[in-house]
Amino acid sequence: MNMTFSQRHEFVYVPSSVNWTTAQKYCRQHYSDLATVDDQADHNELLKTAGMGNVWIGLYRTTGDGAFVWSDQSSSSFKAWESGQPNNQLCVNIYGGKWYDRDCVGPVPFACSIVKSSHLHLYSTFNNTYCIKATEQH
Repeated sequence: MNMTFSQRHEFVYVPSSVNWTTAQKYCRQHYSDLATVDDQADHNELLKTAGMGNVWIGLYRTTGDGAFVWSDQSSSSFKAWESGQPNNQLCVNIYGGKWYDRDCVGPVPFACSIVKSSHLHLYSTFNNTYCIKATEQH
């Protein structure tokens, strides 16, 4: 498991291959959500964490010709589509540093986002390993 930090997010790579919905549920339970990419700096940090292989991110749409939205409901105009993409699939993964839409059921490793804050807590991860998560203290 790898973890890196960007301006606004921490990214955690989970190497277990699951479908998009399972990845989303896992990220929401253990972190914040599937990875959200706000800008080129986020994209670069995510690639440092997850590498250049297939990785689910939190971008999806509900119909093949609908608008893409982020799983955490944030907005971002940043895009890194491969040439010829998107092409009517519903979920998005990164491969080779580019974004591809694809069916949501294929098993793919995934990346989670954690919104940055200030205090550390220990959290269990998918394979019973551990990582440090920054959380806000109130």
